[in-house]
Amino acid sequence: MTKNSLYRLIYVSAMSPGFPNDPSDQDHEIGKIIQSAIRNNRASDITGLLLVHQSWFLQTLEGPETAVRATYDRIRSDGRHVALRLIGQGKVDSRQFGNWNMCAARLSAADDAILATLNRRGVFEPHRLTATTALRLL
Repeated sequence: MTKNSLYRLIYVSAMSPGFPNDPSDQDHEIGKIIQSAIRNNRASDITGLLLVHQSWFLQTLEGPETAVRATYDRIRSDGRHVALRLIGQGKVDSRQFGNWNMCAARLSAADDAILATLNRRGVFEPHRLTATTALRLL
């Protein structure tokens, strides 16, 4: 892949009302998402990171543009995600998450100070993040 064909997409979504409320059940469901993502992303040369906090997902996808857009379309039709908002997309020179076909991280309440600093509002509102701020957080 030439560097001009590398594409990055960043989006935020909320957990659907049907998503488990219990943290251990959430972790199990997120594990299923990651297992499926790793399998699909490896086949499509996509890398990225999924960040989970409270009832929000923040994710970046990197790879060939067609594959990234197709993956995002699948996510948009996945009933576990609602209120999807595209934060940023475009061609990039290099991968930020080249070592992971997909990885997930969950922020804790102790990380709220970091989120408040990035958001400058004191409350984590991922749908208001810019592409630059979201990438810094990820």
